[in-house]
This record gives sequence, structure tokens and C-alpha cells, in this order.
Amino acid sequence: MAPHPTHPEDKEEPMKALDLLDELTKARAELSQVKAQLEVLRDQDPLTGLPNRIRLSDRTSQAILRARRQGNMVSVLFIELDRFKSVNQTLEFTETDELCLQLTRRMSVLLAAGDTLARVGTDQFAVLLPDIQDPQEPLRMAQAILDALRIPYRVGQREVRLTASIGISTSPQDGDDAPTLQKEAEHATDRAKASGGNSIQCTTLTLSEASFERQQMESFLGQAILKNEMQVFYQPQTIADGSIFGMEALLRWEHPVLGTVPPSKFVPLAEENQFIHAMGEWTLATACRQAAIWQAMSPRPVKLAVNVSPIQLTQPRWVDFVARTLRECRLSPSCLELEITESTLLKNAKTSQTILHDLRALGVHFGIDDFGTGYSSLSYLHQLPIDTLKIDQTFVRGMFPSQPGVISSISIVQTIIHLGRDMGMRVVAEGVETLQQKNALVDMGCYGFQGYLMGRPMEGAELGLRLESQINSAFNALLPSPPLDQAN
Repeated sequence: MAPHPTHPEDKEEPMKALDLLDELTKARAELSQVKAQLEVLRDQDPLTGLPNRIRLSDRTSQAILRARRQGNMVSVLFIELDRFKSVNQTLEFTETDELCLQLTRRMSVLLAAGDTLARVGTDQFAVLLPDIQDPQEPLRMAQAILDALRIPYRVGQREVRLTASIGISTSPQDGDDAPTLQKEAEHATDRAKASGGNSIQCTTLTLSEASFERQQMESFLGQAILKNEMQVFYQPQTIADGSIFGMEALLRWEHPVLGTVPPSKFVPLAEENQFIHAMGEWTLATACRQAAIWQAMSPRPVKLAVNVSPIQLTQPRWVDFVARTLRECRLSPSCLELEITESTLLKNAKTSQTILHDLRALGVHFGIDDFGTGYSSLSYLHQLPIDTLKIDQTFVRGMFPSQPGVISSISIVQTIIHLGRDMGMRVVAEGVETLQQKNALVDMGCYGFQGYLMGRPMEGAELGLRLESQINSAFNALLPSPPLDQAN
């Protein structure tokens, strides 16, 4: 049987079907891409790329569900720029966009992994803090944002200054769903704006009280030195036989309203508000004048240890100030030991290293405070002119734990002592409060001791009397013994 003849039209029909299928597949892919782009635009601010209010609500709802299971808290910070419209009127359109991008970057760098920064309006932003365990964390973040935003901006040829009002709400105290939490935060922001702006308001009472205390402390801190509210106390440092070889200067603030304010509260605030420069210079000058008095009494050098903020080490003029202070107080540079923390070594490392070496050229010594608790890097011990390692008091306190099952820190203390001795450094233990601790440290070869067992922080005059007594005892010990016939 002869085969059926094939016509050209029979081949064209499948080809047309394949082309049509191909075009249909491309159209579907393009449609999916357009849908994906629309989804992004629906959830994202087009200028900054930040999540918008819709995405923020979704993430807040998810965070609340997760926190509910884990027993944690969730916080929303609502941020509204103060008088932004009047600032906006002075700028070109492109300059307004640049200003918005600048302040977005400033806030973004403050966030931790898992936090969300959203743009919810032209002059409004919000921060979602999930999985909060410390109730004060939202307040600290809000204050950091305020401090960052009010640093002047450079936009084109202009300098622009901005402040913000921030409201804080926390779940579950202020609401257990995203709309309520965001609404409460916005209401708190309205109260902050009504109070004059550049401030924080909290829905939760405890946070409101903490915010008020901080603002009150900030207003008093700037005048503390002028009003003679600051005082320097000194804690003795001794060797094993109890002889004093040095003192650490400790700043104290006694306010007529706030009472005794611990350094852990006012020093970070002073660093944030740049009060630390005047405060640090006053502390150093006061302590050096006192040390010069002690040095005139003592036949041996007496070491003065003074803490230095990492912010001070970013200022090249600090070197000139130290040199001038030592010269005016007539105190030998070898008697001064500036104490820095490990974290200071990593902040602005290049600038800090330069300043430390310049100070070493003057003859000043250096110690690392709270060694072992920060971001230890042995390379820094080789690169920097470090003379003393100070063992943090938490390790000293943990050498003989009272609770069963708690691992002793003796091995850590021993390692630090060996490290310091091998590198030719003095090792001083902080927080020594018992003979058991001191004896163990002596057996491990620790050089110096500081803590309540050696003496509490005291005024310069009181410590001077103790130093004078030690000098007289040493002098009397050198006198020849009287003849036996005169002994009675």
C-alpha cells in the first residue's frame, strides 16, 4: 500500500502550536516577575528600600507570636522627625532624598541582627525590637537613635540639624497584637512632640520613669563640675606584704537631688553627650595634683592609675593635655598609668595606637582594665606599650564559688597571671575581698592587689595619712636597734 502523501500545511500546524506555547510560557514568566515586583513595591519604601508599614505589621505579628511562646517581650519605637516640614522647605527635592538616606543609614547601623527599621511616612520611621529580655533595652535604643539623629548633616553646601520625638510601646504590657502596639507607640510619640520634641515617651510606666531619670540626669550632668559635685576618691593598690605601690583614681558624683550617682550610670551618658572630655580632663588634673603631694612624701615612686574613655583616645589634643598637666603638677610621667579597656583597643584602633605611642614617648605607662572580659586579642598586647594587666573582679570573685556545680575561675586567673609575667607585665587583681582569694593569688605569682581587703576608696587626705604611716614604719624599721642596756 502506498504511503499517504505529507502536505506542507501538516508540518506548519505543530510548529505554530509550539511557538504559541513558547510565547505563553514567556508571558507567564513576565507576569510572575511583575507580580514579584509589585509585591516588593507593596511592602517596601521606594526611596530607602526599607520595609513600609505593611511589612512592619507582618513582622510585628510574627515577633509577638514568637515572643509569646518564648516568654520574651516585643517593642515598637515610633520615630517622628521634629519640624521636618520647615527643614524640607529649605531644600531641593534631591537634597531632601539625600537627607532621608543619611538619617536612614545612621539608624540602620544601630540595629542588631533581627531588628527591623521601617519607613512608615515621609518623616516617620519605626523600629521593631523582637525577643527583648531586658526591659531597658528599648529605652537605650531610643536614646542611641536620638543621639545619632541630632548630629549635624551635610547636604550639598548646607548644614542641616534635626531632632526627633520617639514613642515606645512594649508587648505584652501595652498590647498583644501589631495594630495596638503600633498605635500605642504613635500616641507616645505625640506626647513627646507635645512636650517640645527631641525626647522619648514610653507607654510602659517603668520605662517612662527611666526615661525621665535619664533626661533629668543629662540636664544636671553638664553643670556637675562647675558646681563642685564631682569628687575623686582613691583606692590603694598593694603588694603581697600590704605595702602601697599605687592608687586608682575613681570619680564620684554626689548630686543634691539625685543623690549618689554611680559611674556606671553617668559615664556612658557623659560619653554620649561629649561631657566626657571636660570630665576626663578635670579628673586627670585633680588626681595628678594629689599624686604630686604623695610623691613629695614618699622616697619611692607611687603609681597613679586613671581610667581613660575610648572617646578621649580619639582626640589628638589629649596627648598635649596630659603633657601639660604633668608639667604643671610637677609629677613624673612614670608615676602616671592610664587604664584602658580591651574594647577601647578595637575602637578606632589606628588612632588609639598612635595616641598611646605618643603618650608612651612622654614616659606615661598603660594598663588594661578588666582584662579577660572584653574582646581579647593577644596581638594588641604585642603592638601596644602595655605595662599592667588587671584581672577583672568577676574572675577573682569566681575563684571559690559558693554554689555547687559552678566552675571555678582559678584556671582563667592562673592563665592571665602567666601571660602577663611571660610578657614582662605586672598583673594586678581587682576585687580582692578575702584572705583566701589573696593567698591563692600570691601562690599563683600575682604582683598586686586591689579591693576592700586592701582598702576601700577614700579621699586623698585619708589615703595620704595611710601612706605617711607606711613610710614612717619603713623608716623606723631601718633604724639600728638600741643597745640591750638601753632597751629597758
